Amino acid sequence: MTKHTIDDTKTRKAQFWNRVQMIMVFVVFAAPVAGAFLYKPSSFNNYGDLYVPARPVENLQMQGKNGVIELDSFRRQWIMLVTADGRCTKACEDNILKVRQLRFMQNNNMTRIRTVFLHAGLNDAVAADLAAKYTPIESYAVNKSAFKQWTEVLKIEGAPIEAQENRFYIIDPAGNLMMSYPATADPSAIKKDIKRLLKTSQIG
Repeated sequence: MTKHTIDDTKTRKAQFWNRVQMIMVFVVFAAPVAGAFLYKPSSFNNYGDLYVPARPVENLQMQGKNGVIELDSFRRQWIMLVTADGRCTKACEDNILKVRQLRFMQNNNMTRIRTVFLHAGLNDAVAADLAAKYTPIESYAVNKSAFKQWTEVLKIEGAPIEAQENRFYIIDPAGNLMMSYPATADPSAIKKDIKRLLKTSQIG
């Protein structure tokens, strides 16, 4: 074997182990993030719908009591979202109450969560009354066309129309739609799901 051949063999081996080391470093750093997005407790199948893969949500300009604010400014916190188009039905109001309670149920972790009521075409006085009644819910108005376009991401593929209505949604701190629950979902079961998700993800 010539010196040139030996040198080529050593070079290939060095390149191989360099690639292996790079892959190992990537796996170590990517594992916590991947775990946060792929983690799927079995109870999710019973009480809600997990969006796989998680869906990025677009930025949105919203009108709040202190002026215009962008949804992207909520990054680094979890969002429990309730939506209403035109009016807030009893199921809508029940969802607002439920997300408020679920946030408080997380005890020390509740500071990691924002409860948001996003609506279009709702009477200003009604929106203000709901926000006051269920404080610290954050109420934001969006124009009809922007609301319709933005809420397309919330739809569950293949689900009937009635299954799409009266749900509330969870968005992660990276701005991805993670899961949704119907208004009839059991709060005690949802509480456990959220607690496990927050503990596993360690983001937000």
